[in-house]
Amino acid sequence: TQRKNEVLACVCIMGFLVVGKPLNWDESKEVRKYVHEHGVKQFINIWLKNKNREDMVFLWGDEVEGFVALLSPEGGKKSVKLNLRGSEILKELETHTIEAHNKAEGKKGCATCPPSVIFHPEYGRFMIETTPSDPYGGYTRDIRCVEANMRLRRVIIRRHLKEGEIYSTLTTYPLLGDGDFTVPSYKPKGPVAISDYVPDELINPHPRFATLTANIRTRRGSKVDIRVPMFKDKNTPKEEKEIHMDAMAFGMGCCCLQVTFLARNLTEARNLYDHLAVLGPIFLSLTAATPFYRGRMADIDVRWTVISQSVDDRTPVERGLDPQQREKAILKSRYDSISCFISNDGYMKPSYNDVKIKHDEKTFKTLLDAGVDGALAKHIAHLWIRDPLVIYKNRVELDDKKEVDHFENIQSTNWQSVRFKPPPSDKIGWRVEFRTMEVQITDFENAAFTVFIALLSRAILAFGLNLYIPISKVDQNMKTAHFRDSVRANKFHWRRDVGSTVMEQMRTTSENKAAAKRQAEEKMKGKVNGTMNGEGHASGYMKSVIEVAEKDYTEETLGDFKKVEADQRFVLVYGEIEKDGRSWCPGCNRALPIIEAKIKSFTTSAALLKLPVSRQHFCGNEKHFARKDFEINCIPTLIRIGPRGMLEEPLGGNWCTDAFCVNQYMAQKPPKKLRGRSTHNIHRDSDDDTQVEISMEQIMLGDGKEGPLGLIHIVHAYLDMIECDDKTRKVVNNYLKLIADRASGKLMTAATWIRNFVDLHPEYKHDSRLSESIVHDLLKTTDGITNGTICVPQLLGKYANVGAVNLTDRDGEVVAVKGPKKKICLTLAKKEGKIVYASC
Repeated sequence: TQRKNEVLACVCIMGFLVVGKPLNWDESKEVRKYVHEHGVKQFINIWLKNKNREDMVFLWGDEVEGFVALLSPEGGKKSVKLNLRGSEILKELETHTIEAHNKAEGKKGCATCPPSVIFHPEYGRFMIETTPSDPYGGYTRDIRCVEANMRLRRVIIRRHLKEGEIYSTLTTYPLLGDGDFTVPSYKPKGPVAISDYVPDELINPHPRFATLTANIRTRRGSKVDIRVPMFKDKNTPKEEKEIHMDAMAFGMGCCCLQVTFLARNLTEARNLYDHLAVLGPIFLSLTAATPFYRGRMADIDVRWTVISQSVDDRTPVERGLDPQQREKAILKSRYDSISCFISNDGYMKPSYNDVKIKHDEKTFKTLLDAGVDGALAKHIAHLWIRDPLVIYKNRVELDDKKEVDHFENIQSTNWQSVRFKPPPSDKIGWRVEFRTMEVQITDFENAAFTVFIALLSRAILAFGLNLYIPISKVDQNMKTAHFRDSVRANKFHWRRDVGSTVMEQMRTTSENKAAAKRQAEEKMKGKVNGTMNGEGHASGYMKSVIEVAEKDYTEETLGDFKKVEADQRFVLVYGEIEKDGRSWCPGCNRALPIIEAKIKSFTTSAALLKLPVSRQHFCGNEKHFARKDFEINCIPTLIRIGPRGMLEEPLGGNWCTDAFCVNQYMAQKPPKKLRGRSTHNIHRDSDDDTQVEISMEQIMLGDGKEGPLGLIHIVHAYLDMIECDDKTRKVVNNYLKLIADRASGKLMTAATWIRNFVDLHPEYKHDSRLSESIVHDLLKTTDGITNGTICVPQLLGKYANVGAVNLTDRDGEVVAVKGPKKKICLTLAKKEGKIVYASC
């Protein structure tokens, strides 16, 4: 069916997985130049077709990765293994997803019950990536769906796990590469990775991944050489100074949290790309969660450098190892922070691109000749200094006006801190992907950081923020973010003046709030007096509900309804009621009582036009009046008629079954949108280029003096500006409080909490080594934290939604949250610290 095909196509685009035989490095020699040249032509065609494209609806989504592990049964010897059944589970999940789509489509026109999640393959056979099935929208109500959707993904995965298996969102499996660590058990030194530590069998079975691994190694001329400093504990052997790893799996086997935003247009995408690049190191530090590699405790807290080294395909000359050919050196791995800003925005100055980068001259000239401006051409030409790594034999000679394979071949294997993503098809616009965040232990944390960066991206655009600092300082911040406990121990380069527009908005919002409060008090006073005296409208308002049968609908029906005198007017298209007293559309049965109850609750006059449609005439009929006059493609759909008779953006499908969303949509004020003004309309009145080194707490919360405004305060100002509804604001406030306490050091990062857990474990010998028993307890404990059966106030504070409130996903499914049974506190104050378990 069409919907299923679109979903599967989306999966292919995101992972760039196609059916066919990928060429090894030697086989690809004859076609690499062809792919290189035609990839540029494909980008030019994309640019020409979409350079003036406008997408007025803000869409966004997240990707959360995790791995499957197997814990030993209770009562026996504690053991834990990395479970290579992830790909098998993924096949079951894919079958589940397709069946759910077919079931939804079987309702013939009712689009209220499609599955809310999709599962994707990742590099490791033990990994599962999860995303929402459809992007979140541009309303504040969408924010409330993020955590519920993340929880639902985990719930569905757990349904497919066997006894002893867990799905963890730790950033990496701590014992990966340490001894016999997989189930089933395999030996290292396979022909693909030739690793001394990890077997080839843990690589995803799709041929792309093995080919990618082998081609990186072959192009480089040796195995990858990953080295990170060892944490020196009191019993760590003196000769052990670093942790060595030698395979792509150590990096690409790490899990992460990524968020992608649809930009309004090309200009906005470029501006957002630059500003998110500045934020990349800050969020990497804030989300630090990776203190262990190969069964050893590292002296860094994040994964970034490990992944960077794990896919470093530069030759010895490109790595600068030949003194005679230093001019050919490439500064960074193809997985690293960005190398240049790309905006042509008024804030952007050439001096910010202060690191000299290599670019492919031929590509650069081709792009300029096609009309691409210098900044964007330099960005693409810089990506094009890399070779294509995976070329499919059956996907070489393509139509460059219709296909994007060759462009994506190089684009998708430049894994930078932020990815600028041109439209791959007519259905998708210019996007920006934020890639630095480490995945967190709980869905609450992952939702918090996802929502925070989403709101901050809107604030950047709405307030016209200026976060620019030189690229060299962004690079320094990336290095700083790796340091152990960098959130509390280090300072970061930051801009002192991020924009005066925010201060003006804060002042205006404060004045508006005071005026609104006075107005409300006066209005209430008038209502009370009116009721007491029997005057005015306080004692009741007209509610008109008009139902027009499908056969009676004419061209005049809508026009006549617009003439109805009412403060609020709505049209509801739904599945007609059948003989059993229920609609043929299951979602409509849930939506009808919610919408009718809202109409009855209005304290002003309201009118509702109900238009029932039959299964026979609506399904598959593109000429049906509901599709033609109201431009809808699913039911139920609720449409507000504006004060001038214009049809406003509808509330369709899943949203009509959510009481909160319906109440917000039908409220006397229009529902709040997340999109702010486009940045090129903001007056830019600050030219203060001063940069300072400040703490994470100052970046997030400000310092109350003349320093930079705190990012959290800016987000609050943005929420004030759009008048965010109270229910969503309450959810966001808990997220922001968690992040504020992480930034100030009141709460631990995941990396610090995990370190302390191990440090206080009775079997830890303070030698920087992890045993299976320690990792078993760590994974079991974090699984309990994720489930909500264990609360950890030092990690989550009192903000996490544990036990008190169940969450509802946008398809109406309630995701239950277990109540905590015990609490864990890590006591470190005394010389002999300990893990304290207490009743919660």
